[in-house]
Amino acid sequence: MLLLAFRRRVLALLGAVVVLGVAAGCGGSSSSGSGSDAATVAAAPPGGQVANGPVQTKGDDLGTSTPEMANRHPTHAIVPVLMYHVIAPAPAGAKYAGLWVAPDALQEQVAALGTAGYTGVTLDQVLDAWAGHGTLPEHPVVLSFDDGYLSQGVAAGDILRRAGWPGVLNLAWHNLGTPGGLTAGRVKTMIGDRWEIDAHSLTHPDLTTLDAASLKREVAGSRAKIRDTFGVAADAFCYPAGKYDPAVEAAVRAAGYRAATTEVPGAARPGGDHYALPRIRVDAGVSAASVLSSVRAAVGSGA
Repeated sequence: MLLLAFRRRVLALLGAVVVLGVAAGCGGSSSSGSGSDAATVAAAPPGGQVANGPVQTKGDDLGTSTPEMANRHPTHAIVPVLMYHVIAPAPAGAKYAGLWVAPDALQEQVAALGTAGYTGVTLDQVLDAWAGHGTLPEHPVVLSFDDGYLSQGVAAGDILRRAGWPGVLNLAWHNLGTPGGLTAGRVKTMIGDRWEIDAHSLTHPDLTTLDAASLKREVAGSRAKIRDTFGVAADAFCYPAGKYDPAVEAAVRAAGYRAATTEVPGAARPGGDHYALPRIRVDAGVSAASVLSSVRAAVGSGA
């Protein structure tokens, strides 16, 4: 009996040691580092910071890897940048009907890209990754919207929010607060949804026709307006109507922008001129399959 009682006490002591060891490995202090690592993860912010908003973290559990975190592309990624304008059906007799893309069409295009493995990112994220200061998902794509139409904040904003993607707004300053244009409040909502806000000049002129003072005012002035009003970096410039020349590009560089986008067809490449980044135009009537085909063709057969 004494021997049996002794054995029971020894087993109880061993069980207590095992329980303490498991507790230390699951979050308590431990010399192995397991507990301190878990505490660090719990205290860490759920992502880094991009110029115009926080990086989105998918899922509620910080310890659960997401597709974006688990499958990264090298920083020399070739990135398609899509170009949109009005996100609404074109009214009868519209002068530039091709610029109107119906919300249903945009929804189908985003869904097709997502199904094919693409993930929406901002241009700032692309530039950071190219510079070695960040990473990208395996198949990144940028959706950019020119001018600043209200439909971009409402229809496109809802579609991208549901997809968990950011957009890039190239804001022509004179459209802010006008009938059919974005309001300041709506732009702030877009920023809260992780949209990047970039400059598209003050009044959308042909920049190649301006004198030096007017050119500086349009290029540098539009960035200053966005930064002062919305408190964002406005690190990229979009040439109005895609028109630029060496003098215009020099003005963009002098204003401190990191990059500029054009209407030249193609995908953006890290080794190219960052102040003449190509884009893929999406017009009315273009199917989701055609958009996906254009993206793959621009990036290359490996996309």
